[in-house]
Amino acid sequence: MTTTSAPARSSSAPRRPRTRLRRDLAGGPAALLLILPVVALEVAILFAPLLYIAYRSFFDWQPGGVSEFTGFDNYVALFTDPAFWQVVGNQFFFLLGLPLWVIAPLIVAFMLREKVAGAGFFRSVYFLPAVMSPAVVALVFRSLLSVDGPVNALLRSIGLGAVARPWLSDEAAVKPVIILLVLWAGFGTGVLIFSAALSAVPKHLFEAARLDGVGFWGEFWHIAVPSIRSAVVLWMIFQVISIFLFMFSWVYVLTRGGPGLASATMDFAIYQEFMRFGFFGTAAAQSVVLVLFIVVIAAIGGVVVKMLGRERSQARKQVAV
Repeated sequence: MTTTSAPARSSSAPRRPRTRLRRDLAGGPAALLLILPVVALEVAILFAPLLYIAYRSFFDWQPGGVSEFTGFDNYVALFTDPAFWQVVGNQFFFLLGLPLWVIAPLIVAFMLREKVAGAGFFRSVYFLPAVMSPAVVALVFRSLLSVDGPVNALLRSIGLGAVARPWLSDEAAVKPVIILLVLWAGFGTGVLIFSAALSAVPKHLFEAARLDGVGFWGEFWHIAVPSIRSAVVLWMIFQVISIFLFMFSWVYVLTRGGPGLASATMDFAIYQEFMRFGFFGTAAAQSVVLVLFIVVIAAIGGVVVKMLGRERSQARKQVAV
Protein backbone atom coordinates (compact mmCIF):
# COMPACT_ATOMS: atom_id res chain seq x y z
CA MET A 1 0.00 0.00 0.00
CA THR A 2 1.46 3.29 -1.04
CA THR A 3 0.67 6.65 0.45
CA THR A 4 1.01 9.97 -1.24
CA SER A 5 1.75 13.05 0.71
CA ALA A 6 0.49 16.46 -0.27
CA PRO A 7 3.06 18.40 -2.20
CA ALA A 8 4.99 20.79 -0.05
CA ARG A 9 3.94 24.40 -0.45
CA SER A 10 6.48 26.15 -2.55
CA SER A 11 8.29 28.88 -0.72
CA SER A 12 8.15 30.93 -3.90
CA ALA A 13 4.34 30.87 -4.02
CA PRO A 14 2.96 34.37 -4.29
CA ARG A 15 1.79 35.80 -1.03
CA ARG A 16 -1.45 37.65 -0.67
CA PRO A 17 -0.67 41.35 -0.76
CA ARG A 18 -1.06 43.01 2.56
CA THR A 19 -3.54 45.83 2.64
CA ARG A 20 -2.64 49.16 4.19
CA LEU A 21 -4.82 48.41 7.20
CA ARG A 22 -3.06 45.07 7.78
CA ARG A 23 0.32 46.77 7.52
CA ASP A 24 -0.73 49.45 10.01
CA LEU A 25 -1.94 46.81 12.47
CA ALA A 26 1.14 44.61 12.04
CA GLY A 27 2.53 45.97 15.30
CA GLY A 28 -0.25 44.26 17.24
CA PRO A 29 -1.74 45.52 20.51
CA ALA A 30 1.33 47.63 21.25
CA ALA A 31 0.77 49.72 18.12
CA LEU A 32 -2.92 50.14 18.94
CA LEU A 33 -2.03 51.19 22.47
CA LEU A 34 0.31 53.88 21.15
CA ILE A 35 -2.23 55.45 18.80
CA LEU A 36 -5.15 55.18 21.24
CA PRO A 37 -4.42 58.52 23.02
CA VAL A 38 -4.27 60.34 19.68
CA VAL A 39 -7.57 58.80 18.57
CA ALA A 40 -9.21 59.66 21.90
CA LEU A 41 -7.97 63.25 21.69
CA GLU A 42 -9.23 63.57 18.12
CA VAL A 43 -12.66 62.28 19.11
CA ALA A 44 -12.83 64.53 22.17
CA ILE A 45 -11.75 67.71 20.37
CA LEU A 46 -13.31 67.27 16.92
CA PHE A 47 -16.00 64.63 16.61
CA ALA A 48 -17.72 64.96 19.99
CA PRO A 49 -18.48 68.70 19.50
CA LEU A 50 -19.69 68.03 15.95
CA LEU A 51 -22.05 65.34 17.15
CA TYR A 52 -23.28 67.59 19.95
CA ILE A 53 -23.95 70.47 17.52
CA ALA A 54 -25.78 68.08 15.16
CA TYR A 55 -27.88 66.87 18.11
CA ARG A 56 -28.70 70.43 19.20
CA SER A 57 -29.73 71.41 15.67
CA PHE A 58 -32.99 69.51 16.26
CA PHE A 59 -33.90 71.69 19.25
CA ASP A 60 -34.95 75.23 19.95
CA TRP A 61 -31.63 75.45 21.70
CA GLN A 62 -31.55 77.69 24.76
CA PRO A 63 -28.18 77.31 26.52
CA GLY A 64 -28.75 77.21 30.26
CA GLY A 65 -32.51 76.87 29.84
CA VAL A 66 -35.13 74.42 28.63
CA SER A 67 -34.60 73.43 24.98
CA GLU A 68 -37.69 72.17 23.19
CA PHE A 69 -37.34 69.46 20.55
CA THR A 70 -38.39 70.90 17.18
CA GLY A 71 -37.31 68.19 14.73
CA PHE A 72 -36.33 69.61 11.37
CA ASP A 73 -37.83 73.05 11.99
CA ASN A 74 -34.42 74.71 12.17
CA TYR A 75 -33.46 73.24 8.81
CA VAL A 76 -36.79 74.25 7.25
CA ALA A 77 -36.34 77.79 8.55
CA LEU A 78 -32.80 77.83 7.22
CA PHE A 79 -33.59 76.57 3.73
CA THR A 80 -36.59 78.88 3.34
CA ASP A 81 -34.63 81.96 4.40
CA PRO A 82 -33.55 84.09 1.39
CA ALA A 83 -30.64 85.45 3.46
CA PHE A 84 -29.18 81.94 3.75
CA TRP A 85 -29.20 81.45 -0.01
CA GLN A 86 -27.61 84.86 -0.51
CA VAL A 87 -24.79 83.82 1.81
CA VAL A 88 -24.39 80.51 -0.05
CA GLY A 89 -24.30 82.47 -3.31
CA ASN A 90 -21.53 84.66 -1.89
CA GLN A 91 -19.61 81.54 -0.92
CA PHE A 92 -19.71 80.18 -4.45
CA PHE A 93 -18.96 83.60 -5.94
CA PHE A 94 -15.68 83.58 -4.02
CA LEU A 95 -14.90 80.28 -5.73
CA LEU A 96 -14.70 82.20 -9.01
CA GLY A 97 -11.29 83.29 -7.80
CA LEU A 98 -10.05 79.68 -7.75
CA PRO A 99 -8.39 79.78 -11.22
CA LEU A 100 -6.54 82.95 -10.22
CA TRP A 101 -5.47 81.50 -6.85
CA VAL A 102 -4.04 78.44 -8.62
CA ILE A 103 -2.57 79.77 -11.86
CA ALA A 104 -0.86 82.90 -10.48
CA PRO A 105 1.39 81.12 -7.92
CA LEU A 106 1.96 78.28 -10.36
CA ILE A 107 3.32 80.63 -13.01
CA VAL A 108 5.59 82.39 -10.51
CA ALA A 109 6.87 79.05 -9.16
CA PHE A 110 7.63 77.94 -12.72
CA MET A 111 9.53 81.17 -13.38
CA LEU A 112 11.55 80.75 -10.17
CA ARG A 113 12.44 77.22 -11.26
CA GLU A 114 14.87 78.80 -13.68
CA LYS A 115 18.22 80.06 -12.44
CA VAL A 116 16.87 83.35 -11.15
CA ALA A 117 19.18 85.43 -8.99
CA GLY A 118 17.87 85.48 -5.44
CA ALA A 119 15.11 82.93 -6.02
CA GLY A 120 15.14 81.98 -2.32
CA PHE A 121 14.76 85.64 -1.36
CA PHE A 122 11.72 86.02 -3.63
CA ARG A 123 10.13 82.87 -2.21
CA SER A 124 10.59 84.27 1.30
CA VAL A 125 9.06 87.60 0.33
CA TYR A 126 6.09 85.90 -1.32
CA PHE A 127 5.58 83.74 1.76
CA LEU A 128 5.63 86.68 4.19
CA PRO A 129 1.84 87.37 4.05
CA ALA A 130 1.14 83.73 4.99
CA VAL A 131 2.80 84.16 8.40
CA MET A 132 0.92 87.38 9.18
CA SER A 133 -2.36 87.42 11.07
CA PRO A 134 -5.33 87.81 8.68
CA ALA A 135 -6.94 90.19 11.17
CA VAL A 136 -3.90 92.51 11.14
CA VAL A 137 -3.63 92.36 7.35
CA ALA A 138 -7.36 93.05 7.02
CA LEU A 139 -7.04 96.11 9.26
CA VAL A 140 -4.24 97.46 7.05
CA PHE A 141 -6.22 96.93 3.87
CA ARG A 142 -9.34 98.43 5.42
CA SER A 143 -7.38 101.65 5.89
CA LEU A 144 -5.86 101.47 2.41
CA LEU A 145 -9.22 100.90 0.73
CA SER A 146 -11.29 103.40 2.70
CA VAL A 147 -13.06 106.24 0.87
CA ASP A 148 -10.28 108.72 1.74
CA GLY A 149 -7.55 106.10 1.80
CA PRO A 150 -4.28 105.94 -0.13
CA VAL A 151 -5.69 103.81 -2.97
CA ASN A 152 -8.38 106.32 -3.92
CA ALA A 153 -5.96 109.21 -3.38
CA LEU A 154 -3.52 107.60 -5.80
CA LEU A 155 -6.24 107.06 -8.40
CA ARG A 156 -7.31 110.69 -8.17
CA SER A 157 -3.71 111.93 -8.43
CA ILE A 158 -3.16 110.12 -11.73
CA GLY A 159 -6.44 111.25 -13.27
CA LEU A 160 -8.48 108.13 -12.53
CA GLY A 161 -10.80 109.70 -10.01
CA ALA A 162 -13.80 108.20 -11.80
CA VAL A 163 -12.51 104.75 -10.83
CA ALA A 164 -12.21 105.64 -7.13
CA ARG A 165 -15.02 104.25 -5.01
CA PRO A 166 -15.77 102.99 -1.50
CA TRP A 167 -14.27 99.59 -2.26
CA LEU A 168 -15.49 97.82 0.87
CA SER A 169 -19.00 99.30 0.96
CA ASP A 170 -19.75 99.00 -2.75
CA GLU A 171 -21.88 95.90 -3.31
CA ALA A 172 -20.46 95.36 -6.81
CA ALA A 173 -16.81 95.75 -5.79
CA VAL A 174 -16.54 94.20 -2.34
CA LYS A 175 -16.41 90.50 -3.36
CA PRO A 176 -13.80 90.97 -6.15
CA VAL A 177 -11.69 92.99 -3.70
CA ILE A 178 -11.82 90.18 -1.13
CA ILE A 179 -10.86 87.67 -3.85
CA LEU A 180 -7.73 89.71 -4.64
CA LEU A 181 -6.86 90.05 -0.96
CA VAL A 182 -7.15 86.29 -0.45
CA LEU A 183 -4.88 85.82 -3.49
CA TRP A 184 -2.30 88.13 -1.92
CA ALA A 185 -2.49 86.34 1.44
CA GLY A 186 -2.13 82.80 0.09
CA PHE A 187 0.12 83.52 -2.86
CA GLY A 188 3.40 82.65 -1.11
CA THR A 189 2.15 79.32 0.20
CA GLY A 190 1.11 78.30 -3.31
CA VAL A 191 4.50 79.35 -4.69
CA LEU A 192 6.34 77.21 -2.13
CA ILE A 193 4.14 74.16 -2.72
CA PHE A 194 4.45 74.36 -6.49
CA SER A 195 8.21 75.05 -6.29
CA ALA A 196 8.66 71.88 -4.25
CA ALA A 197 6.57 69.89 -6.73
CA LEU A 198 8.44 71.28 -9.75
CA SER A 199 11.81 70.44 -8.19
CA ALA A 200 10.88 66.75 -8.52
CA VAL A 201 10.24 67.01 -12.28
CA PRO A 202 13.23 65.70 -14.28
CA LYS A 203 15.16 68.56 -15.85
CA HIS A 204 15.86 66.62 -19.01
CA LEU A 205 12.18 66.95 -19.99
CA PHE A 206 12.52 70.73 -20.18
CA GLU A 207 15.91 70.51 -21.88
CA ALA A 208 14.52 68.20 -24.55
CA ALA A 209 11.57 70.54 -25.08
CA ARG A 210 13.91 73.50 -25.58
CA LEU A 211 15.91 71.55 -28.15
CA ASP A 212 12.65 70.99 -30.03
CA GLY A 213 11.95 74.71 -29.99
CA VAL A 214 9.24 74.70 -27.31
CA GLY A 215 8.76 78.10 -25.70
CA PHE A 216 7.99 79.17 -22.14
CA TRP A 217 4.24 78.62 -22.32
CA GLY A 218 4.67 75.32 -24.12
CA GLU A 219 6.89 74.04 -21.32
CA PHE A 220 4.46 75.38 -18.75
CA TRP A 221 1.24 73.89 -20.13
CA HIS A 222 2.55 70.66 -21.67
CA ILE A 223 5.31 69.64 -19.24
CA ALA A 224 5.10 71.47 -15.92
CA VAL A 225 1.34 71.37 -15.30
CA PRO A 226 0.80 67.70 -16.30
CA SER A 227 3.84 66.66 -14.23
CA ILE A 228 2.52 68.18 -11.00
CA ARG A 229 -1.21 67.59 -11.46
CA SER A 230 -1.54 66.01 -8.02
CA ALA A 231 -0.03 69.07 -6.33
CA VAL A 232 -2.30 71.36 -8.35
CA VAL A 233 -5.41 69.38 -7.38
CA LEU A 234 -4.40 69.30 -3.71
CA TRP A 235 -3.85 73.07 -3.73
CA MET A 236 -7.25 73.55 -5.35
CA ILE A 237 -8.92 71.39 -2.68
CA PHE A 238 -7.16 73.34 0.05
CA GLN A 239 -8.28 76.64 -1.44
CA VAL A 240 -11.90 75.51 -1.78
CA ILE A 241 -12.00 74.29 1.83
CA SER A 242 -10.36 77.55 2.93
CA ILE A 243 -13.18 79.51 1.32
CA PHE A 244 -15.67 77.62 3.49
CA LEU A 245 -13.61 77.61 6.71
CA PHE A 246 -11.11 80.46 6.88
CA MET A 247 -12.90 83.54 5.54
CA PHE A 248 -14.30 84.70 8.86
CA SER A 249 -11.41 86.94 9.92
CA TRP A 250 -11.30 88.67 6.53
CA VAL A 251 -15.04 89.31 6.39
CA TYR A 252 -15.37 90.27 10.05
CA VAL A 253 -12.58 92.85 10.03
CA LEU A 254 -13.02 94.21 6.50
CA THR A 255 -16.78 94.48 6.01
CA ARG A 256 -18.75 92.85 8.86
CA GLY A 257 -20.50 90.98 6.05
CA GLY A 258 -21.69 94.17 4.39
CA PRO A 259 -22.95 96.08 2.71
CA GLY A 260 -26.04 94.21 3.86
CA LEU A 261 -25.09 90.58 3.29
CA ALA A 262 -23.11 91.26 0.11
CA SER A 263 -19.86 89.78 1.49
CA ALA A 264 -21.14 87.50 4.27
CA THR A 265 -19.92 83.90 4.32
CA MET A 266 -21.38 80.86 6.05
CA ASP A 267 -18.94 80.93 8.96
CA PHE A 268 -19.64 84.64 9.49
CA ALA A 269 -23.41 84.01 9.29
CA ILE A 270 -23.08 81.26 11.91
CA TYR A 271 -21.26 83.70 14.18
CA GLN A 272 -24.00 86.28 13.66
CA GLU A 273 -26.81 83.82 14.37
CA PHE A 274 -25.13 82.43 17.47
CA MET A 275 -23.31 85.34 19.10
CA ARG A 276 -25.34 88.36 18.01
CA PHE A 277 -28.92 87.29 17.46
CA GLY A 278 -29.12 84.29 19.80
CA PHE A 279 -30.68 81.89 17.27
CA PHE A 280 -28.68 78.96 18.62
CA GLY A 281 -30.66 76.16 16.98
CA THR A 282 -30.50 77.78 13.55
CA ALA A 283 -26.77 78.41 13.99
CA ALA A 284 -26.29 74.72 14.85
CA ALA A 285 -28.24 73.66 11.74
CA GLN A 286 -26.18 75.98 9.56
CA SER A 287 -22.99 74.56 11.10
CA VAL A 288 -24.10 71.05 10.13
CA VAL A 289 -24.79 72.20 6.56
CA LEU A 290 -21.34 73.81 6.40
CA VAL A 291 -19.65 70.61 7.59
CA LEU A 292 -21.58 68.61 4.98
CA PHE A 293 -20.42 71.01 2.26
CA ILE A 294 -16.80 70.51 3.33
CA VAL A 295 -17.13 66.71 3.58
CA VAL A 296 -18.60 66.51 0.06
CA ILE A 297 -15.86 68.74 -1.37
CA ALA A 298 -13.12 66.75 0.39
CA ALA A 299 -14.64 63.46 -0.83
CA ILE A 300 -14.75 64.70 -4.43
CA GLY A 301 -11.17 65.90 -4.14
CA GLY A 302 -10.06 62.56 -2.73
CA VAL A 303 -11.67 60.72 -5.65
CA VAL A 304 -9.97 63.03 -8.14
CA VAL A 305 -6.56 62.58 -6.50
CA LYS A 306 -7.02 58.79 -6.46
CA MET A 307 -7.95 58.80 -10.16
CA LEU A 308 -4.87 60.87 -10.99
CA GLY A 309 -2.67 58.49 -9.01
CA ARG A 310 -4.14 55.51 -10.86
CA GLU A 311 -3.55 57.19 -14.23
CA ARG A 312 0.06 57.95 -13.27
CA SER A 313 0.73 54.36 -12.19
CA GLN A 314 -0.76 53.05 -15.44
CA ALA A 315 1.38 55.45 -17.44
CA ARG A 316 4.51 54.25 -15.63
CA LYS A 317 3.63 50.63 -16.37
CA GLN A 318 3.18 51.43 -20.06
CA VAL A 319 6.55 53.18 -20.14
CA ALA A 320 8.18 50.20 -18.41
CA VAL A 321 6.70 47.82 -20.98
